[in-house]
Amino acid sequence: MDVGGERSASAVVWVTEDLRVASEVFTGNEAVLQCAAKVRDLAQEYTVVEVIADAWRFQQSMLELAERGIPVVEFPQSNARMGPASERLHAAIVERRLSHPDDPVLNAHVRQAIARDTPRGWRLDKLKSRDNIDAVVALAMAVESAESPTPTVELLGWL
Repeated sequence: MDVGGERSASAVVWVTEDLRVASEVFTGNEAVLQCAAKVRDLAQEYTVVEVIADAWRFQQSMLELAERGIPVVEFPQSNARMGPASERLHAAIVERRLSHPDDPVLNAHVRQAIARDTPRGWRLDKLKSRDNIDAVVALAMAVESAESPTPTVELLGWL
């Protein structure tokens, strides 16, 4: 999930284990609330493994979702996190592992995204400052989470 500012969009993107994609994009003052409501609706219909979100403008909603038993993981949109997520999304697209319903809003967000070089590699960025790429950013975060192996916990001793 990527929650934008006042002049930006907010997007909820969900992926299945086999990388089938769906999304919904919200705009306006109510977008943050609509994103949280969409996650609650999805949790009633599906088994939600985890919700990935940047805490910026969404921290309160993250706490409320966690209180409802929905697993929430913070994903700061730093170069260190978004670089690998952007590269993983690129690989999933190039290798044709990603399947999406040709949604016009998601397609528009993809068209407005570019690869921007950073000290930690490239990452998704806006072509122009007024562009909306929130859905493709949320997609990158979702694919990163879906394809990242869950670390096993090893008990090393008692405290």
